[in-house]
Amino acid sequence: MTGVITVSDEWIKTTDGNDIFTKTWKTQSTPVATVVMVHGFGEHIGRYDRLFSLFASQGIECYGYDQRGWGETGKKSTQFGNNQGYDTALKDIDDAILNKKRQDVPLFLVGHSMGGGLTLNYLARGDKYKGVALVTGAIASAPLVTLSMAIPMPKYYALRAVSFVLPSITIQAGIDPAGMSHDQDEIKKYLEDPLVHDFATLATLAGFIDAGSDIIKTKAKLIKTPILYSHADTDPINLYQSTLSAYNLTSSTDKEMKTWPGLFHELHNETMPQRQEVSDYYLDWIKKHIPAVKN
Repeated sequence: MTGVITVSDEWIKTTDGNDIFTKTWKTQSTPVATVVMVHGFGEHIGRYDRLFSLFASQGIECYGYDQRGWGETGKKSTQFGNNQGYDTALKDIDDAILNKKRQDVPLFLVGHSMGGGLTLNYLARGDKYKGVALVTGAIASAPLVTLSMAIPMPKYYALRAVSFVLPSITIQAGIDPAGMSHDQDEIKKYLEDPLVHDFATLATLAGFIDAGSDIIKTKAKLIKTPILYSHADTDPINLYQSTLSAYNLTSSTDKEMKTWPGLFHELHNETMPQRQEVSDYYLDWIKKHIPAVKN
């Protein structure tokens, strides 16, 4: 299936009065499925144009938004790297799913890196968020469970302590762009993208660290949604072994761990032909979980 797609930008207002920038890759006819995307740390939804143009050409409508503190949303609010609390970030996912779910059209939740960690924590909270029950399947791409370069314990406790006293203090996370991809053109685009930054408030960083720990301790075993874990075993940003642990703990009877040997963090932006293999793998997994086209 191929078709003409259109991409539309829209600003929406959240229930708590914040402006959120959204982007939708629309199909020519009624979509066979909907994807809701949660992007990674420091980036924005526009960086998924190539992946979602492919999906939309296959009849899958894709929707994503720049999270609070990042992309156009962060630029407009000037609250760079401030997600206003982890629970707020989870509620934004729930609102997106509730707003985008169509009757009789399966919906898939996709999260990369920081967004992957959010996805896992969201799926584990089906008792709190109504949208979890509406998710047909999920893809967690290089999810943030544990950083590959672990924070030393003294520094971690210092970060936690300061985050309670001065939660709005903003620092740079110090992410090395070289670990994103083997494709130097992709790294160049990342470095030159005016909407990409690695600033975050101490409260936001502490929230992500704690949420990643929660995945292993308590949350992964609560995930019952069909799910594909996807991670490179040499990812220098997020630790592959922690994703493997989360996969093993996940309760879903329909789960898969896809390991990509030798690749870096942004699997969908790797060198060719690897990035095409990754995109096709995600597309095939989604199609297999659409009842109308299941083989």
